[in-house]
Amino acid sequence: MPQAHKFFKSRHLLLCCSLLLLTACSSRPPLPSQEDQQEKLSEALGNGAYKTARSFAVDATHDVWIYQQTALEVELIGPSTPGSYPLIIYLPSLGEDAIAGRLWRETWAKAGYLVFSMQPVPVSQALKALEAERRFDDPEEIPDDENVELADENMELRPDQASGGWFGDKPRRQSRSARESELRYVGHQYFAVENLKIRLEQLFWAYRQVQTRAGLRQPLYASADLSKVILAGYDLGAQTVTAALGENFGAGLPHSDELKPVAAMVLSPSVDLAEGNVRSRFQALRLPMLTITGSEDNDPYAISSAAVRTAVWEQAPAGGKYLLLLRGAGHRLLAGNELGGRFGLSGARRGEFGMGGMESGGGPGGHGGGGRRGAAGGSPSMGLFGKPERQDPNLGYKQVAAIASVSSAFLDMVIKKDEFAQAWLNEKAGKWLDRAGTLQTR
Repeated sequence: MPQAHKFFKSRHLLLCCSLLLLTACSSRPPLPSQEDQQEKLSEALGNGAYKTARSFAVDATHDVWIYQQTALEVELIGPSTPGSYPLIIYLPSLGEDAIAGRLWRETWAKAGYLVFSMQPVPVSQALKALEAERRFDDPEEIPDDENVELADENMELRPDQASGGWFGDKPRRQSRSARESELRYVGHQYFAVENLKIRLEQLFWAYRQVQTRAGLRQPLYASADLSKVILAGYDLGAQTVTAALGENFGAGLPHSDELKPVAAMVLSPSVDLAEGNVRSRFQALRLPMLTITGSEDNDPYAISSAAVRTAVWEQAPAGGKYLLLLRGAGHRLLAGNELGGRFGLSGARRGEFGMGGMESGGGPGGHGGGGRRGAAGGSPSMGLFGKPERQDPNLGYKQVAAIASVSSAFLDMVIKKDEFAQAWLNEKAGKWLDRAGTLQTR
């Protein structure tokens, strides 16, 4: 056998053995099946959770609208039974598309609400380059920049790739800290006031389109009760919601005389201490509002931390204000993008942020102060690509059930004037939550 052939054969065998060893070392238990996940979530929703008076079969319609040369992806989901249903406008996070937040939107639709979600395509695509880099990373096995070359060896490459291939030079890519810095740069761009103005204009225009389609009796849109509009949002979407309600950003923001919400729900609301004026900038938020966050709800943009998100609830005028604070829950659990599985296995895992159907994590923090200010001033390694930590697998299911139950009860109490919902929120919810979290009102 020629010496060159022997060399390449042995080199290839050595590479295969190394890859098998790395795979074995980094293997993790498989996620539970969809059936098991649904069963666990159903168990968490039983035994004291809030139950709506009726569960509706739902339909959905998906479309792309064009506003000033920008594509807006929209989805409408609601009861398939003809009728008149309150309209929830749901705004997703940075890097998510219009079908994000599926768990929450389907929960509300089955409870008898029409849910309209909207996301500008540039916002949903904003993190795609970073996600392409991240797909080669195992956050449990590659915790820092010292192991970047090890990660490179795990990449699937073709031998003919110009950057090297199996036997050539290792391909070069950004280090983890460099990608974290880029993520924070992109995040600050989209959370800036100038971008917020654009999103508000898009929201108001999209609402006018909903009005038009409702007037034309288009399927599903015809069911919208436009006298009962609720704004809801997660992360970047939550910032848009509070701005639409009148949060003072120290700059002139667009206003709509047509969009007149009667209540709001904000998941992982953005509170940037750099903006200042925390004690007074929420004074216009007088509507009934449910704030949902977690004690480890730190975003990966280094803008908000878990310790400051509750300021929206604390500083807004009292009256109809509820705060669901989930113990140990990180940023990704509040996205509502998965059915059990990953959030069930690691409700407080840190350091993973997801785009679309992926997930994000948070670092430690606490209600009303105290703790490490993870995203705002913590270790960079606990941001986008940090090493995760695990918690009780069943607690994640209970916390997802808590968001579904508390938000549904809040909607029924405020919008449908349901006395049972009010009694459950004020008298039973706290005991049912147990160690999953707390519910407070003011």
